[in-house]
Amino acid sequence: MKRKKPKIRYSKEKMRKDLIQQKKTLKNNFLLYVMRGDVKDLKYIEENFEQLGIFINQNGFQIITIEFDGAAEDRNSEIISSQFIIKNRVEEILSTYYSLQSAELQHRISIIINTDENSIIIKELQSHLQEAIEFIYHDHGIRCFIGISHIHNNIGKIPDAYTESLEAVTNATMQKDKNISYVEDVEKLSNQYDFTIESESRLINYIKTGNKEQAFHIIEEVVCENTKNHNLRIGYVQCLMFDIMGAIIRSVKEKDFSSMPVEKDPIRIMKEYTNIVEMKQILLNFCSYACELNLSQKEMQKYSIEEDINQYIKENYFNPDLNVAMLGEIFHLTPAYLSKIYKSETGNSLLYAINSIRIEASKKLLVETDLSVNQISLLVGSLYCNAFIRFFKKQTGLTPGQYKNLNKKQKKTFDE
Repeated sequence: MKRKKPKIRYSKEKMRKDLIQQKKTLKNNFLLYVMRGDVKDLKYIEENFEQLGIFINQNGFQIITIEFDGAAEDRNSEIISSQFIIKNRVEEILSTYYSLQSAELQHRISIIINTDENSIIIKELQSHLQEAIEFIYHDHGIRCFIGISHIHNNIGKIPDAYTESLEAVTNATMQKDKNISYVEDVEKLSNQYDFTIESESRLINYIKTGNKEQAFHIIEEVVCENTKNHNLRIGYVQCLMFDIMGAIIRSVKEKDFSSMPVEKDPIRIMKEYTNIVEMKQILLNFCSYACELNLSQKEMQKYSIEEDINQYIKENYFNPDLNVAMLGEIFHLTPAYLSKIYKSETGNSLLYAINSIRIEASKKLLVETDLSVNQISLLVGSLYCNAFIRFFKKQTGLTPGQYKNLNKKQKKTFDE
């Protein structure tokens, strides 16, 4: 005899709660789709807003986004609980003056508040919002930040308001000393940063030679000069940081960089951070690694800018335009700074190096050809024959003509 399967009975209360939860989830997800710009049809948005009980005031609305520090990496119960508490606190503060809708996504919460001429200005509530932020930090040890958009008056502008609130909250997280940020403040910031070709080349050269102290100094200097007054827009701070990281990467051999484990990839790591202090620390950490890597290879293949310069001169000595200024352009350094580096490594000036290589090339031509001194001077890139003769004599003790005759006599004697 088969047993009857027990009937599963749902109480009306449980069904009611389930329906409420489902509607809440639908409402949350649809708001997120609209805020992210995934839904474009305004009529479709309006219909769904009406069905889900979402009211957006066409006379004016703003989006406030709350972000939790560290929540993206660690979704533990403490952080989830803190998000719930801060959401309730902020909604409690705002709901006295505004009607609102909220949506949650991982480590952030976005609240759409309906504003009109009768509403209190959001900035007047800043002290109350700051108190809520400090409460979470004091009781739970978790920092949170708030970003606030412009006022908009068209539901088609919801994605714009959401983007503005994200930019504002990111600005707050990057500064670490500011919990609440308005998009108006962000828009006043500069979109120009200063990382000169000379600074970049100096950084690369210091890392190649393993000079960690000087490399660190350049990174600290560049980051400080661009961010000390918090007057650079967030996206451009990130661009600056990635530019510096790019210079560090170029100082390491490609095979060494490509062989790094994925979890240590500096670009991958940098993408996870938006805070200036943390991003700078990543730069310093990888700079240290790059210096140590280059130093460890120093015995096998010693890097010196002297070698690169000498090689370039040997391949281009015949060019009459080859001079200190041209070398500065080739190596992306000012002529004065390049000369200083070269002299510190060799004890000789760059002009001396150019002339010396030209003299060596001219010696061969003097011995092996019947060309005149003037012709040889032109062939080795020296336009002024008299200057060529003076330097030749200073270096060898002989004029080009004397050197030619002496070597011919020696050759004749050897042949006999």
